[in-house]
Formats: sequence, C-alpha cells, structure tokens
Amino acid sequence: MCNIFQIVWKPMLLRRTICILACIVQFATCGYQRSIVHFDMKGAPPKVAYFKQLLTTISGLGATGVLLEWEDMFPYQGGLSRVVNKNAYTEEEVISVLEHAQQLQLEVIPLVQTLAHMEWILKTEEYSVLREDERYPMVACIGNPESLDIILDSVNQLMRIHSNFNTGYVHIGADEAFQVGICDADREILPVKYDNNKLRMIFDHLRMVSLNITEEYPSTKVLMWYDELKSAPLELIKEYNLDNLVIPVVWKYTANLDNDLPSEMWKNMSYSFKEVWGGSAFKGADGASRYWNRLKPYILNNKEWYLQNEKYKPQFTTFDSIIITGWQRYDHFASLCELWPTSMVSLALNLIVLTKFHIDKESAEQVIQALNCPQTTTLDQLVAGSDRCRFPGYRVRDSIRDYVQLKTFFENSTWVHNRENGWLQSSHMRISASNPYYIDAIGKAYERTLKKLDTVSNSLSTSFSEVFYPDVIEEFKTDYFQPFYEDLQKRKESVDNIDTKRFYVPRPWFRR
Repeated sequence: MCNIFQIVWKPMLLRRTICILACIVQFATCGYQRSIVHFDMKGAPPKVAYFKQLLTTISGLGATGVLLEWEDMFPYQGGLSRVVNKNAYTEEEVISVLEHAQQLQLEVIPLVQTLAHMEWILKTEEYSVLREDERYPMVACIGNPESLDIILDSVNQLMRIHSNFNTGYVHIGADEAFQVGICDADREILPVKYDNNKLRMIFDHLRMVSLNITEEYPSTKVLMWYDELKSAPLELIKEYNLDNLVIPVVWKYTANLDNDLPSEMWKNMSYSFKEVWGGSAFKGADGASRYWNRLKPYILNNKEWYLQNEKYKPQFTTFDSIIITGWQRYDHFASLCELWPTSMVSLALNLIVLTKFHIDKESAEQVIQALNCPQTTTLDQLVAGSDRCRFPGYRVRDSIRDYVQLKTFFENSTWVHNRENGWLQSSHMRISASNPYYIDAIGKAYERTLKKLDTVSNSLSTSFSEVFYPDVIEEFKTDYFQPFYEDLQKRKESVDNIDTKRFYVPRPWFRR
C-alpha cells in the first residue's frame, strides 16, 4: 500500500525522531492532551439533531472538547435579538446541545468575537455607526463606549447559559483586526489616552473584556487568537496585565510552520505567557470557495503542529492543547467552503495525527468504527474519499462527491472540448451557425451530463434538508452547481438552434 502517509512524511520523520527523543529526555508527554474541535456556525449551521450526532461522532474519534462559535445562531435577547439569524437556535435547543456534550464528557468552550469579525452585527444599518471604518463592517469602533456595551452584552448573554456547564474557558476571538484608529471616537481618544498608540487602545479594550469575564466567572480562563500578541512589546503586554488575563492561541494552517511561525516568535511569547495553545485546521482553510475536502494540506498542517508542540513545549509551563478549526466561511460574507459532511475523514485522521503523528492499524480501526464504515474499508479508501462510510451527514458527502466526479469527468472529456473550441465558440452560438456534423456529438454529451446532473440535484436537495436549514442548499447550488448546469444548458440550446438550420447565406456573417 502506498498512500500520502507513506510518501509525504519522509522529510518529517527525522525531525519527529529528534523531537520524540527530546520528549523522553525531558520526561514529557508527546502529542496534544487536549484536542478541541471547532464548530463555525456562521456557515451552514447544523440542525440540532445533526449537531448532536456530530458531537457523538467527535467523542468517538477521541476529541476531548468542542469550540462553539455561535455567531448569529445564538438566541440573543434585547437589542441583539433584532440582528440574529432567522434560523437561530432557541435557548432550549442550545441547552440541549450543551447537555448532550456534557453527557459525552466533551469540554465545551464558547467563542464570541470581541474586536474584529463582527460582521453579523456591524453589517446592519442599526449598528453600522459602531464600525471602525464606515465602509467595512468587520471591526468595532472600540473607542466608542457603545461598542463595548454591545460586545459585553454578547459575552454576558453567552456566558449566562454556558456557565451552567462548567465552562473552564471562553474564547474572545480578536484576530484579523485590519482597521483600527479610523473612527471618530478612536481618533479622538488615541492621542489623549493612548499616546497615539493603537496597540495600547486594543490591549485596553481586550483587558476590559477579559476582566468582565474573569471577575464574574473567576474559574473561567480567557483564550484569544495570538494576532495582536505575536509582535507586541513585552512591557506593553504586562502593562495591561494580558500576561495574566489571557491565553494566546497561535493559529496557522500552512504546511511549513518553521517558516511561518519562527522560533523568535515562540521565544517572545514564552517571555509573557506560561500557557499557550495551538490552532490547526481540518477543513475550511484550503480556499474560500473549495467545496470538496483535499485531505493532504490538512494532514501536512497537523503533522507540522505535532512537531511544533514537541519542539516548543519546553519553553512553556503548559502547551498541551490545540484547537483544530473547521471553518465554514472565511467571514460572515464569504462563500460556503468545505462543509462538515465532506470533512469527517479529515477530522478523524487529523485528530490521530495530533496525538500520535502517524496512523497505525489500531487508530485506523478506531476511525472505521467511529465513522460507521464497512469493516473491509481501507485507509487508502478513506484518503481517496471512495469509502462507503455512513457517518452522520454521509448522504450530503456522497451527493457532493457524485457532483465532483461528474463535473471532473466532463471537464476531462478532451474530445468534447476540442470540438467546442473549433465549432462552438461564442461566435457560433451568437449567430446559430456551425457544422452540425461536429456539434451533434457535443449535444448528446451535454444531454447525457444534464440528465445525470438532474439526478445529482435531487440528491443534493434531499440530503442537505436532513442536516442543514433550507437556505444552505440554495446557496450551495447557486454558487457551485447552477453555473455549471446553466452553462451546459445554454450550450445545449445553442446546439439545438444550430440543428434547426439547413441553409446559410454567404459570408461575411459579422457586419459592422
């Protein structure tokens, strides 16, 4: 058997051997002890029944907890109730999900954005006045007291429910704050209170948010993405007490973390923080419009994270936790990317990579059992996506796979495209004139493909309705299915129009 696990990792094996020897010498445990799986509800949020099935499967795959990024699917009350998703969960549904996670002994960590990625609120007319930049609905104008009020309101409402379930951590986001110091309130307060230092203003804001949590919930620790901390002066981190108030989560989804997360960054981070977490990905980080999970980039990324842990663990008192992210959109406005059903195998295998580095026979058997696969299923089949596993949502995966295979087959039909290039260009379709001898076969290929696409379309609609809300299939089809279908339909109509003609006038056929 020769698969990506055998041919990709040779350069990594020596590095891993060195790291394991270091673990042994230091009497340390290799691999991550806490693996937290990320749920991104701003794209294709799961129906409650499917949500619970996912939690059960995740538990069976060995994850220790989940990070729930509720965004506009949380049943906020008061002013925020006017901007929540119309499909938002009820409070009873949220509690039932949290109770199910608790029964499975999964640690649950809520994530609420408190600086950037606040499009779900700031996109509305009502809250647009709280934007950092009036043109962009991403970052809150943190110099405006009303921004802090609405942010703390969202945090407190979330914690009111989550605190009933032994919430040890809450994640406050704080990544990708691309606009700061632009709004009127910021420009007014920056020179007076922060000596025109934007980072001071950001740190003061994060300090207030963190204190709001820790003073009300002393047993809850605050996580945040490392973006604003990675290059910050140590004295500034200490001045705002962030070294005691927050735990940085270092995230990166690439395949060369030694380059993208240089040792100097880790060293500087260790000067300020005793504890640090990692952040890898199992889906949603391979292109904003990729709808089929390519396993290899994620395996590479998580292999690298295993090595980063072994390499830099000695610099921290605690570095044994990682969040394995699963984005469903890059932001609130972005297109849907790899959905849960297409990425279950990726999650399963990468959870093993994070704890063992390689996939052994015992681990593969665990995956096959947890994903409800036939016992004859091989690792090669899992990697290739050709398995017949019946995990929650598998019908969606199968329908998308059928579409991918059909589209790929047509795109690779060289004889069709050669004839299109010669006899069915835009000019031919515009004037309905070409050689029927060459285009008739093209028309039959279109007809066969469209008939198969109709079957796939029905399958997509039925399977999506089982696990997602109705708007998800409409968006998915609009972006990924309809353009291909409609282009073929248009071309088929052009072929039909050409076939109705028997005679043509002399050239030129294009006149000024």
